[in-house]
Amino acid sequence: MGPFWTNLFEHLKRCGRSGTLFIFALAGLVVLAALTTILCTTELYKYLLPVLPVIGVPALAWAGVAIRRARARQRQRLERSPLSRDELRVARSKLVKDVNRVSHLWVLL
Repeated sequence: MGPFWTNLFEHLKRCGRSGTLFIFALAGLVVLAALTTILCTTELYKYLLPVLPVIGVPALAWAGVAIRRARARQRQRLERSPLSRDELRVARSKLVKDVNRVSHLWVLL
């Protein structure tokens, strides 16, 4: 593997999920361009064009339902139970301690 590809993959590793998403999107675009070229040169688009709405509407509906379910699961995951009395006491003491520390810093300035 050449240095270009090594550097590219190292950079994408550092990017995390965004790098992976970029590679999949790029691969998808290449496949889409190849399919479009094949359809146009063989004139299959004449037969597939009337079928697209029949396939596309249910696919869009399914995608919408899937997105709504994923967002609902994410909201459920983010919900938190109320804190116990002990947890509230500890949190308040930390907040008071932080406020006192900040006020001391302002006095020093």
